[in-house]
Amino acid sequence: MNGGFPKILYRIAVPSECDRIREALLSFYFPEELLTCSYLEENQPTVGPSEEHIQYVLSFVHQGMVALAIEEEHGTIVGVTIARCVKPNTADELLVLVPTAGTRQWSEMLRLFAHLEHTGDVCGRFRSRRAYHVFVLAVEPHFRRRAIGQKLMEFQLARGKSLRFRVVSADFTSEIAARIGERMDMRCVSATSLNQYRNQAGEHTFLSSGANHIVSTYARYV
Repeated sequence: MNGGFPKILYRIAVPSECDRIREALLSFYFPEELLTCSYLEENQPTVGPSEEHIQYVLSFVHQGMVALAIEEEHGTIVGVTIARCVKPNTADELLVLVPTAGTRQWSEMLRLFAHLEHTGDVCGRFRSRRAYHVFVLAVEPHFRRRAIGQKLMEFQLARGKSLRFRVVSADFTSEIAARIGERMDMRCVSATSLNQYRNQAGEHTFLSSGANHIVSTYARYV
Protein backbone atom coordinates (compact mmCIF):
# COMPACT_ATOMS: atom_id res chain seq x y z
CA MET A 1 0.00 0.00 0.00
CA ASN A 2 1.16 3.52 -0.79
CA GLY A 3 -0.62 6.40 0.93
CA GLY A 4 -3.65 4.15 1.51
CA PHE A 5 -3.80 2.98 -2.10
CA PRO A 6 -2.78 -0.50 -3.29
CA LYS A 7 0.38 -0.77 -5.34
CA ILE A 8 -0.17 -0.91 -9.09
CA LEU A 9 2.19 -2.70 -11.47
CA TYR A 10 2.43 -1.79 -15.15
CA ARG A 11 3.60 -4.33 -17.69
CA ILE A 12 3.05 -5.83 -21.15
CA ALA A 13 0.39 -8.55 -21.34
CA VAL A 14 1.24 -12.09 -22.43
CA PRO A 15 -0.94 -14.42 -24.57
CA SER A 16 -1.85 -16.67 -21.64
CA GLU A 17 -3.75 -13.72 -20.14
CA CYS A 18 -6.21 -13.28 -23.02
CA ASP A 19 -9.14 -14.74 -21.07
CA ARG A 20 -8.51 -12.40 -18.13
CA ILE A 21 -8.14 -9.43 -20.45
CA ARG A 22 -11.41 -10.35 -22.18
CA GLU A 23 -13.15 -10.39 -18.79
CA ALA A 24 -11.67 -7.01 -17.88
CA LEU A 25 -12.72 -5.44 -21.19
CA LEU A 26 -16.26 -6.81 -20.89
CA SER A 27 -16.41 -5.58 -17.29
CA PHE A 28 -15.17 -1.99 -17.53
CA TYR A 29 -14.32 -1.10 -21.13
CA PHE A 30 -17.07 -2.12 -23.53
CA PRO A 31 -20.02 -1.12 -21.28
CA GLU A 32 -18.79 2.49 -21.48
CA GLU A 33 -16.90 2.46 -24.80
CA LEU A 34 -18.27 5.30 -26.93
CA LEU A 35 -18.37 3.50 -30.28
CA THR A 36 -20.02 0.37 -28.89
CA CYS A 37 -22.57 2.34 -26.87
CA SER A 38 -23.36 4.67 -29.79
CA TYR A 39 -23.84 2.03 -32.47
CA LEU A 40 -27.33 2.01 -34.01
CA GLU A 41 -28.78 -1.37 -34.94
CA GLU A 42 -32.30 -1.74 -36.30
CA ASN A 43 -34.64 -3.19 -33.66
CA GLN A 44 -31.73 -3.37 -31.21
CA PRO A 45 -31.28 -0.07 -29.36
CA THR A 46 -28.57 -1.46 -27.08
CA VAL A 47 -25.95 -3.82 -28.44
CA GLY A 48 -22.76 -5.09 -26.83
CA PRO A 49 -19.52 -5.69 -28.71
CA SER A 50 -19.45 -8.28 -31.47
CA GLU A 51 -17.24 -11.32 -30.98
CA GLU A 52 -15.21 -10.13 -33.97
CA HIS A 53 -14.56 -6.82 -32.22
CA ILE A 54 -13.40 -8.62 -29.07
CA GLN A 55 -11.11 -10.93 -31.04
CA TYR A 56 -9.71 -7.95 -32.94
CA VAL A 57 -8.60 -6.10 -29.81
CA LEU A 58 -7.26 -9.29 -28.21
CA SER A 59 -5.14 -10.02 -31.29
CA PHE A 60 -2.76 -7.24 -30.27
CA VAL A 61 -1.82 -9.16 -27.11
CA HIS A 62 0.17 -11.49 -29.39
CA GLN A 63 1.95 -8.48 -30.90
CA GLY A 64 3.11 -7.19 -27.52
CA MET A 65 1.04 -4.02 -27.78
CA VAL A 66 -1.26 -4.49 -24.78
CA ALA A 67 -0.24 -2.92 -21.47
CA LEU A 68 -1.91 -3.75 -18.17
CA ALA A 69 -2.28 -2.07 -14.80
CA ILE A 70 -2.40 -4.79 -12.13
CA GLU A 71 -3.29 -4.39 -8.47
CA GLU A 72 -0.33 -6.16 -6.90
CA GLU A 73 -1.90 -7.68 -3.79
CA HIS A 74 -4.62 -9.64 -5.58
CA GLY A 75 -3.22 -9.70 -9.12
CA THR A 76 -6.38 -8.07 -10.47
CA ILE A 77 -6.35 -6.28 -13.82
CA VAL A 78 -7.54 -2.73 -13.10
CA GLY A 79 -6.46 -1.02 -16.32
CA VAL A 80 -5.94 -1.95 -19.96
CA THR A 81 -4.48 -0.07 -22.90
CA ILE A 82 -4.14 -1.48 -26.40
CA ALA A 83 -2.16 -0.17 -29.36
CA ARG A 84 -1.71 -1.13 -33.00
CA CYS A 85 0.73 -0.21 -35.73
CA VAL A 86 -0.78 2.18 -38.27
CA LYS A 87 0.67 3.02 -41.67
CA PRO A 88 -0.33 5.36 -44.50
CA ASN A 89 -2.48 2.61 -46.04
CA THR A 90 -4.13 1.37 -42.82
CA ALA A 91 -7.51 2.94 -43.70
CA ASP A 92 -7.57 1.01 -46.99
CA GLU A 93 -6.57 -2.21 -45.23
CA LEU A 94 -9.46 -1.82 -42.79
CA LEU A 95 -11.94 -1.28 -45.61
CA VAL A 96 -10.73 -4.47 -47.31
CA LEU A 97 -11.92 -6.36 -44.20
CA VAL A 98 -15.47 -4.97 -44.40
CA PRO A 99 -16.86 -7.61 -46.83
CA THR A 100 -15.55 -10.40 -44.59
CA ALA A 101 -17.30 -9.08 -41.46
CA GLY A 102 -19.78 -11.52 -39.99
CA THR A 103 -22.08 -8.85 -38.58
CA ARG A 104 -23.30 -5.44 -39.70
CA GLN A 105 -22.04 -4.00 -36.41
CA TRP A 106 -18.45 -5.11 -37.05
CA SER A 107 -18.53 -3.94 -40.67
CA GLU A 108 -19.68 -0.48 -39.55
CA MET A 109 -16.99 -0.44 -36.84
CA LEU A 110 -14.35 -1.18 -39.48
CA ARG A 111 -15.70 1.62 -41.69
CA LEU A 112 -15.55 4.04 -38.77
CA PHE A 113 -12.02 2.91 -37.85
CA ALA A 114 -10.99 3.56 -41.46
CA HIS A 115 -12.63 6.99 -41.39
CA LEU A 116 -10.79 7.91 -38.20
CA GLU A 117 -7.48 6.75 -39.69
CA HIS A 118 -8.11 8.76 -42.85
CA THR A 119 -9.10 11.99 -41.07
CA GLY A 120 -6.33 11.67 -38.48
CA ASP A 121 -3.68 10.93 -41.14
CA VAL A 122 -1.03 10.71 -38.43
CA CYS A 123 1.65 9.25 -40.71
CA GLY A 124 1.08 11.95 -43.29
CA ARG A 125 1.01 14.82 -40.80
CA PHE A 126 4.17 13.63 -39.05
CA ARG A 127 5.89 12.37 -42.20
CA SER A 128 6.42 8.93 -40.76
CA ARG A 129 6.07 5.50 -42.37
CA ARG A 130 4.27 4.16 -39.29
CA ALA A 131 2.90 5.17 -35.88
CA TYR A 132 2.21 3.39 -32.60
CA HIS A 133 -1.51 4.07 -32.15
CA VAL A 134 -3.30 3.58 -28.82
CA PHE A 135 -7.00 2.94 -29.40
CA VAL A 136 -8.12 1.36 -26.11
CA LEU A 137 -7.65 3.00 -22.70
CA ALA A 138 -9.75 1.73 -19.80
CA VAL A 139 -9.54 1.82 -16.00
CA GLU A 140 -11.75 -0.06 -13.55
CA PRO A 141 -14.20 2.46 -11.97
CA HIS A 142 -13.05 1.94 -8.37
CA PHE A 143 -9.45 2.71 -9.40
CA ARG A 144 -10.10 5.93 -11.31
CA ARG A 145 -8.81 9.36 -10.28
CA ARG A 146 -5.44 7.83 -9.33
CA ALA A 147 -3.61 8.72 -12.57
CA ILE A 148 -3.64 5.07 -13.69
CA GLY A 149 -4.85 6.06 -17.16
CA GLN A 150 -2.02 8.54 -17.57
CA LYS A 151 0.57 6.06 -16.31
CA LEU A 152 -0.72 3.47 -18.79
CA MET A 153 -0.38 6.02 -21.59
CA GLU A 154 3.14 6.91 -20.44
CA PHE A 155 3.98 3.21 -20.39
CA GLN A 156 2.70 2.84 -23.96
CA LEU A 157 4.64 5.91 -25.07
CA ALA A 158 7.82 4.29 -23.75
CA ARG A 159 6.80 0.98 -25.34
CA GLY A 160 6.35 2.60 -28.72
CA LYS A 161 9.76 4.23 -28.43
CA SER A 162 11.38 0.92 -27.45
CA LEU A 163 9.87 -0.65 -30.58
CA ARG A 164 11.55 2.11 -32.63
CA PHE A 165 8.42 4.04 -33.53
CA ARG A 166 9.04 7.74 -34.14
CA VAL A 167 5.40 8.72 -33.55
CA VAL A 168 2.84 7.71 -30.92
CA SER A 169 -0.82 8.58 -31.40
CA ALA A 170 -4.07 7.89 -29.54
CA ASP A 171 -7.82 8.13 -29.94
CA PHE A 172 -9.64 9.67 -26.97
CA THR A 173 -13.42 9.61 -26.54
CA SER A 174 -13.90 11.92 -23.56
CA GLU A 175 -12.57 15.27 -22.37
CA ILE A 176 -11.02 13.61 -19.32
CA ALA A 177 -9.06 11.19 -21.50
CA ALA A 178 -8.10 13.93 -23.95
CA ARG A 179 -6.55 15.91 -21.10
CA ILE A 180 -4.16 12.99 -20.59
CA GLY A 181 -2.92 13.51 -24.14
CA GLU A 182 -2.51 17.24 -23.53
CA ARG A 183 -0.51 16.65 -20.34
CA MET A 184 1.77 14.34 -22.33
CA ASP A 185 2.46 17.10 -24.88
CA MET A 186 0.45 15.33 -27.57
CA ARG A 187 -1.21 17.48 -30.24
CA CYS A 188 -4.82 17.12 -31.32
CA VAL A 189 -4.76 16.47 -35.08
CA SER A 190 -8.43 15.66 -35.70
CA ALA A 191 -11.82 15.49 -33.99
CA THR A 192 -14.81 13.55 -35.32
CA SER A 193 -18.36 13.87 -33.99
CA LEU A 194 -20.11 10.50 -34.07
CA ASN A 195 -23.43 12.33 -34.34
CA GLN A 196 -22.35 13.91 -37.62
CA TYR A 197 -20.59 10.89 -39.08
CA ARG A 198 -22.28 9.01 -41.93
CA ASN A 199 -21.16 5.81 -43.64
CA GLN A 200 -20.57 5.47 -47.37
CA ALA A 201 -24.33 5.04 -47.95
CA GLY A 202 -25.07 8.28 -46.12
CA GLU A 203 -26.53 6.49 -43.10
CA HIS A 204 -26.16 7.56 -39.47
CA THR A 205 -24.76 4.41 -37.91
CA PHE A 206 -23.64 5.90 -34.59
CA LEU A 207 -25.50 8.27 -32.26
CA SER A 208 -24.39 9.35 -28.80
CA SER A 209 -27.08 10.62 -26.44
CA GLY A 210 -24.57 11.64 -23.80
CA ALA A 211 -22.12 14.51 -23.42
CA ASN A 212 -19.30 12.55 -25.05
CA HIS A 213 -19.69 12.22 -28.81
CA ILE A 214 -16.27 13.33 -30.09
CA VAL A 215 -13.41 11.01 -31.04
CA SER A 216 -10.20 13.06 -30.89
CA THR A 217 -6.90 11.86 -32.30
CA TYR A 218 -3.73 13.09 -30.60
CA ALA A 219 -0.13 12.47 -31.61
CA ARG A 220 3.49 13.39 -30.89
CA TYR A 221 7.03 12.45 -31.78
CA VAL A 222 8.93 10.24 -29.31
